[in-house]
Amino acid sequence: MERRTMLALLSSCAMPSLALAQNTARATATRQPAGGEIMRGQTANLSSNRAAISKAYAEGADLVFQQVNATGGVHGRRIRVLQLDDAYDVQRAEENVRALNENHKVFALVYLVGTAIVDKVLPYVTQSGVPMDHAVTGADNVRPPVRLVNEAFFLRASYGREIDRIVSHLATLGIDNFGFLHEDEPFGYGVRSNVQSAVEKFKTKLVASISVPPNQPTAEAVAPAVRLMLQVSPKAVVIGSAGPVIEKFVRAYQEAGERTQFYCLSVANVERLVRDLGLLSEGIVVAQVMLDVRTSNLPVVREYREAAARRDAMAGVFDLEGFVSARIIVQALRDAGETPTRARFIAGLERQTQVGAFR
Repeated sequence: MERRTMLALLSSCAMPSLALAQNTARATATRQPAGGEIMRGQTANLSSNRAAISKAYAEGADLVFQQVNATGGVHGRRIRVLQLDDAYDVQRAEENVRALNENHKVFALVYLVGTAIVDKVLPYVTQSGVPMDHAVTGADNVRPPVRLVNEAFFLRASYGREIDRIVSHLATLGIDNFGFLHEDEPFGYGVRSNVQSAVEKFKTKLVASISVPPNQPTAEAVAPAVRLMLQVSPKAVVIGSAGPVIEKFVRAYQEAGERTQFYCLSVANVERLVRDLGLLSEGIVVAQVMLDVRTSNLPVVREYREAAARRDAMAGVFDLEGFVSARIIVQALRDAGETPTRARFIAGLERQTQVGAFR
């Protein structure tokens, strides 16, 4: 299936969205990297049906870290990322974060994926002083201005901004009503709140909203949502999910003989949509918070494409996001000096406002 079957709606690209607050002194905040390396820790979803995001993000970052290591590291220190699988389980993720910080003595956390996971570990991040870099969530309730955590830094735009762009786009097209489907989990409910705010802001109508069981991509699980949307015949359906629930719902809805416009957030896996839906993917709109991987001529995107080609890796939007994130992290580590501390590293992150002409 050609890429043209997937449309992309560019959402606001704000980077980095920093948790700006006054640095506070903590004993652990002065931790320095041990030995000849800077070890970063990632509790990663490596085994559930949403594992592709964690893997792609880490692979994109690795393109940067491997290149830096091959040329002597940062001030002579190599960068290494230690991954522990959390299978998208909140409790397991929290245990991993504690183990990474307390047992493995990582310098910082990177690339935690999932709203519920980030929400769960933020109190520990605050208490321990371990930096948390570029968690993969756009949930407004875990990031500034709603929640200010000095050690937490976010790269991607918020889901609120994505939904605003989607709903304003619908209004511009004259689509005056739509339905909303989300999974029964914190991510989905947060996006539902964003949708309700956008409906008021752009004077459109939400004709149906329904949740489906989390992490259950089956025809049976999405059947109630399909029946409801068939009853109200919305002019568009916005889907608040990152998993294969999207494909199951779209297939079931269209196989019932109905057609509508589908809109997904940036955490939807475009490659999986095209692969699993084939021609049924035509017309699905996926918001993006990164630049176009294949057409952008900004230096950082060109550098990413070249690095991916050298590793014979397939270019992808999550990989690009990881690449951009790693570039920011490396520069912050350089700014932290030859004897970096967490406090100096955090200060270095706060100074980053652009990378490769991308702001």
